[in-house]
Amino acid sequence: MNTLLVMTVGQTDVQIVMDGVRHELCKERCAALHDEIAGREWTVVDAPERKDPGAVGTLPKDEVLLCTPKLDAVLREVQPTAVLLLETRRDAHSAPGDPRFAGAVLQKRLEEKGVHQVRRVAYLEGTELLEDRNKPLDRLIRRKVVRRLEDAIRESLREATFSRIVVAATGGFPEVSNLVEEIVRLHATVQVDTYEVRDGTRENPPTPDRAVPRTPVFDPIVSFQARRRVLELVQKGNLLGAWAVAEPLHEHETERAWTTAVDWLRCFASSLPMPENCDIKILNHRRMGVRTALRVELALRARDIPRAVHGSVAFFESAVWDLLGEKTSRHPQKPLYRFHEPPPDDLVKSRGNSDRPFVKVESEDNGDWYRIRDDIPALLVIAKRYLASDRLAKLGQAVDGIRHLRNDVAHSEPTRELMETASGCMQQAGLWSDDHRFLTQPLVQNVLKELGESQPEVLMEHLLDELRDRITDPRQRGRGTALWTKNPQA
Repeated sequence: MNTLLVMTVGQTDVQIVMDGVRHELCKERCAALHDEIAGREWTVVDAPERKDPGAVGTLPKDEVLLCTPKLDAVLREVQPTAVLLLETRRDAHSAPGDPRFAGAVLQKRLEEKGVHQVRRVAYLEGTELLEDRNKPLDRLIRRKVVRRLEDAIRESLREATFSRIVVAATGGFPEVSNLVEEIVRLHATVQVDTYEVRDGTRENPPTPDRAVPRTPVFDPIVSFQARRRVLELVQKGNLLGAWAVAEPLHEHETERAWTTAVDWLRCFASSLPMPENCDIKILNHRRMGVRTALRVELALRARDIPRAVHGSVAFFESAVWDLLGEKTSRHPQKPLYRFHEPPPDDLVKSRGNSDRPFVKVESEDNGDWYRIRDDIPALLVIAKRYLASDRLAKLGQAVDGIRHLRNDVAHSEPTRELMETASGCMQQAGLWSDDHRFLTQPLVQNVLKELGESQPEVLMEHLLDELRDRITDPRQRGRGTALWTKNPQA
């Protein structure tokens, strides 16, 4: 198995061995001691299990013995074919604590262990600082440093085909260690494992340092950041984007009280079957027209013009079928319908009247069955003459004038010009407002009232209020559902 090991190098990666005991180098003189080591003869030995708690500020006058306890611990668990060492090589005067020669020591140790594909990259050199506190974008890590780290990792991944990547970001700046792991995960196309090193000298009795797979630690701040971002995206109608933010946290049982609600939104936005445990009643509203109207409003908030156009036409279709459903029963296996009371003859297709909306088929099951045409002109006739709904008929007339847009946006390239034209047509027809709202339009509100919603203008606000409750206070799950129990139509 070809394995790439990515390590960050810090002050404790190289230690001095004296009288069978290892010592860390004095942090304040680390760079000067490394310069002295570079100018002398030195040997790398196995790291002793015992470590003196104090740090040394001078090198022994005789033989210099060094050890690499962290690297040795990793090598006992991982057999790399190539290694990328991310180090710093800053001047001793400007950065007295810099472990500027540690990369060379680690490289020699690796070569002695049979690893000869070693690449060292310095992400800080000379008098450079990790951050620039005077620039907001560079306050944590300068962008130039980030680019160096990413370039080094990207190039190492390109040099060979690896089946496994191991990250042991155990040394150096914590900010860099976290960044390196995320950069590797972004660019890797294979398994990525992360290791941390546990200091065995703290055991009683002391043991060799051990490299162990790092157990992810859930930071509570991640939950609050995610929930805030989810609320922003939901407010903008981007429900799929909201789920993309929530999904990584869905695996944590403590977070599912709110991520589950976001998953329901994903299903609703995608017009997928709603999960049985969904208790946000508006998302399971018995009226297709109400659900469709909400989807249009959300699409407009997200500036998803094609989806909003489709939904606006579908709103009329759904509303017709909602009201037709009160007067018909559907065949259990075929797209046929039986009327509770026979429809007027002048609406049933006969010879010479092929444009009528209802088509009688051969009798079966001891009853008359009808096929109902579902094109816009036929549904408009049904709204006017069979359902006798002036509100629905007015909506149908507006939809009939723009129904060509559904094909335009579905089958054409969605250019800016086409989207602006479509928006203008929808606004002129009275289906959308100038500020891209659907539920504020009288044509829409009147039909929603016909479907049983007495306050259609607050449908979206109520949904957003309930979602905010679910997301900001998951412990009170379901508190907002009372908004919908007041409406018997819901």
